[in-house]
Amino acid sequence: MHNKTLKEVTVNGKNIQIARAALPEQLKTEEEISTLNATNVADVAKHFSGVTVKDYGGIGGLKTISVRGLGAAHTGICYDGVLMSDMQTGQVDLSQFSIENISGVFLFNGQPNDILQPARMFSSASVLSFSTQMPDYDAKHTLSGHIALKAGSFGMYNPSFLFAKNLSEKIGISISANGEKANGKYNFLSNINPQGHNYIEKTRENSDVTSLRTEQNLIYRIRKNEFISLKNNQYYSERGLPGADIFYSTSATTDRLRDKNFFSQIQYENKVSGYLQYLFSAKYSSLNSKFTEINPNYSTLPNEMRIDNFAQHEYYLTSAVQYRPNTNFAFSSSLDWSRNDLFSNSNISFVADASPVRNTGLANFAGKYINERLTIGANMLYTLCYETSQTGTPSPNKYKWTPTVSISYKLFNQKEIRIRAFYKNIFRLPTFTDLYYHDFGYKDLRPEYTKQFNVGFTYIEPKPLFFNELECSIDGYYNRITDKITVVYGMPFSTVRNIGLVDIKGCDLNLKLGKALNKRINIQLNLNYSLQFTEDKDKNSVTFGSSLPYTPNNSGSASLSIRYMKLELGYNLLYAGTRNTGSINTSTLKPKLMTPYGDHNIYCKYSLGKFSINGEILNVSNTNYSIVDYYPMPGRNYRLSVNYKF
Repeated sequence: MHNKTLKEVTVNGKNIQIARAALPEQLKTEEEISTLNATNVADVAKHFSGVTVKDYGGIGGLKTISVRGLGAAHTGICYDGVLMSDMQTGQVDLSQFSIENISGVFLFNGQPNDILQPARMFSSASVLSFSTQMPDYDAKHTLSGHIALKAGSFGMYNPSFLFAKNLSEKIGISISANGEKANGKYNFLSNINPQGHNYIEKTRENSDVTSLRTEQNLIYRIRKNEFISLKNNQYYSERGLPGADIFYSTSATTDRLRDKNFFSQIQYENKVSGYLQYLFSAKYSSLNSKFTEINPNYSTLPNEMRIDNFAQHEYYLTSAVQYRPNTNFAFSSSLDWSRNDLFSNSNISFVADASPVRNTGLANFAGKYINERLTIGANMLYTLCYETSQTGTPSPNKYKWTPTVSISYKLFNQKEIRIRAFYKNIFRLPTFTDLYYHDFGYKDLRPEYTKQFNVGFTYIEPKPLFFNELECSIDGYYNRITDKITVVYGMPFSTVRNIGLVDIKGCDLNLKLGKALNKRINIQLNLNYSLQFTEDKDKNSVTFGSSLPYTPNNSGSASLSIRYMKLELGYNLLYAGTRNTGSINTSTLKPKLMTPYGDHNIYCKYSLGKFSINGEILNVSNTNYSIVDYYPMPGRNYRLSVNYKF
């Protein structure tokens, strides 16, 4: 009787579970990712509705994700079932995750719909999740993988490889590496007249990058639906931080950043029983960064160079159990514990390093009811945070209960049309920078709370008129941020306080269409659109009544791929409408507005047996634009890649 849960069947290769999800899910499969002109996970995330990816320009520029206007710190980044963390800044740089060994990328608004999860998966306002590509066992084909070389404009070289080997029916391993080197020099137009338009051509400097990511995975399949997996991941990068394009400035910034990151995680999952399922995970991570800057203002330092070193460590344990008394009901509980620390030193005479340590305990209790027409879910998350510091008084202890409820209902027996809704109350803890960074931090900061409301519908048509595939979803939402952590500028130092209040209203639209004209020609079209209105409700703010910085009212993406036998042609568009920078432009106290832009990209791919060659033209229209003000993006550029898959 328990096998009836398999009624979550596939429609045109897509799992109907996404359609019946009460909390919105978006997915980019491995095949779809290959059509997106993407080199890393950030490039994929740009094609989800409701997403804003901040890109600070340059080949090695920092890339962070904000979902539905809530900010990067409210978005959890999940890699193979375990959330990444950065307690120093609260945001994860997505440029460090290449797509070469990724099997798919999910975006969950609110949280994942599967309730057998670590408690930490319920603690964010949204979750971006991606997983490693591991082959199923095949006795006749135990070795698989690929070797690729990509080269492009601005001196970019990007070799990569993936080797996956099934040593036996039970044991599989994979080894992957991805390296990148680029000088990052590209021309752009700079407006040197802040009150009008007077453009001159400049070259982006100090934008070089050298990076290497390596990863090793092992899976031990104890039996069907029971396995142990182990992952080790190493990431090294040394890059220039090109900085802002300043009026009349002719000298390039000297800021440099070196990262040495490592994490190791092990996971045990058991779904053999129809009644009880188990999930246990453990993780250790180490993040080390070194920032340097040469400036005449540091004349008392050797070589006029400022040096800041930061080291973070995390120890994380989680356990989860799910009980299914019958095919309709499921209940789960999960317990997490983590210990995070941050050590820093600088050759500038700041106050003593606080060396904060944060112990966090999470307990989540969830229940779910599901049948062919109705899905109801709810969970309650308890968070306890205890901190210590080497110097001064640590931030006060924090504890809170936060609920989530969701519902999805199928309107008609014969049509896959569903309405859905959810409510989630959650918060994000202040980062170590918010709390302890020299004279900037404020130890009595409260968590930043969000309330999320969502109502929408989904529609999947297995045999649509004129098409072979049709998927559509539309969701309206309202988010409210209270106790927003905001920078308060002042002399001699700026600091942070809980003074912000923000309202966010919006709508996300997703449409997928597929058409096979015949056995040789296949067309795929994906459209995503977001309408979003954000408003600063803090009456004490000089930007009261204006929208959040870099959050456009209108944004969207489109991708079109046409496959004819061994040849594939594709077009991708990223669009962002008018948005403000958050900075005050004139004495009228109106924030400066940035003009809309459209980023057009095309590609041509030809496959011949195990070999494929892919040519790309990015920013075809050579649009001069910035995602973050004064951080210009590259103009028209080119990439060529060769891939051997075995």
